[in-house]
Amino acid sequence: MSGDAMELPSDAVLGHARSVDRIADDVQQARAAVREVSMGTQAYGQLCQFLPALLSPLFSLAAGSLHDTEDALRETSLKLRAVARETTQTDDAAAAHTITSTYG
Repeated sequence: MSGDAMELPSDAVLGHARSVDRIADDVQQARAAVREVSMGTQAYGQLCQFLPALLSPLFSLAAGSLHDTEDALRETSLKLRAVARETTQTDDAAAAHTITSTYG
């Protein structure tokens, strides 16, 4: 692999992290909406009184999934930022070493 270079555009990675954060914000908003919106048992009418008991666990699973999704997105964003930071630091250190080795 000598001579092969790997390029990682840190600015693009940071831009992607910002996009992931925006998506996480949207998921957080959806999760908040799920908590706010609920229909009472009377909303289903007399023939469908069984529906709340069936739907409630489903709604709980959906809210939990949204929570897990938001957490995963936030963690991904943090890791993307860490990769960009560490790559930049490594590149800067390598450049400083090369300059020192060449001119020092």
